[in-house]
Amino acid sequence: MSRIITMLISSCDAYSDLWDGHIELLNRNWPERSFKVLLVTDKPTDRTYKGVEIVAAGAGVEMPQRIAYALDRVETPYVLLTLDDYYPVNRVREEKISSLLDQMGELEIDYLRLFKRPMPKRKILGHEGLYWVDLDGNYRVNLYAGIWSAEFLKATVGEDLNAWQYEVSLTGKAREYGAVCAASLGGEFETLDVVRKGKILHKAARYFRKDPVYQGDRGLCPLSHEVQIAVRTCMTEHLPKGAIGAMKRVMAKFGFKFYSGLN
Repeated sequence: MSRIITMLISSCDAYSDLWDGHIELLNRNWPERSFKVLLVTDKPTDRTYKGVEIVAAGAGVEMPQRIAYALDRVETPYVLLTLDDYYPVNRVREEKISSLLDQMGELEIDYLRLFKRPMPKRKILGHEGLYWVDLDGNYRVNLYAGIWSAEFLKATVGEDLNAWQYEVSLTGKAREYGAVCAASLGGEFETLDVVRKGKILHKAARYFRKDPVYQGDRGLCPLSHEVQIAVRTCMTEHLPKGAIGAMKRVMAKFGFKFYSGLN
């Protein structure tokens, strides 16, 4: 595995309060991992963690450039990319990740999403739990945890974009690259979504009451915002593309902002 894959946790100094809990859960739930883990941030830090190397890209550097900086230190053909606020809450079996890597090689997959949304529909015959990802739409390739070919990931980080703009750009870049994209619904790397708009989500807060791995002082995300997230998710998964555009245009009049545009 050390010659095949590197894990990359994308972060920045403003979210460094999340590091302790993330890495504690990573070390607890994947203690036997046999590959390099990089946590990339912007500002230099003197913090250290067992089994994780911190690299600092420089103050003021946006997410894609931070990822590009870290990729210069990657020598493996695959990268497991995840974010600081996606806590690995369940046990990870390395043999399952190894099996996914074997299948990625066999099927020449460039990007394998380890999260179900947007829900894929077309099964990959002969590969249980794997589905082809249709690139017609937004966020088909996204920043939820996924395994990327290092070359494809490098091809996405050329522009100076903020994190939200970068994520919106990924599906289009996949189309330009001709990337072969798929998703696994096997639960090989399950995460807890912790933060939205800088605040702790209610589901995460309930988790931390039972397992207080997060000791920061972020407030709770307003329930109204979590409802908006749920409505947007439901809308994008169940409405036809034309209806989604119409709904976006109506919502924009009430102050909603869409980085993916109004179509």
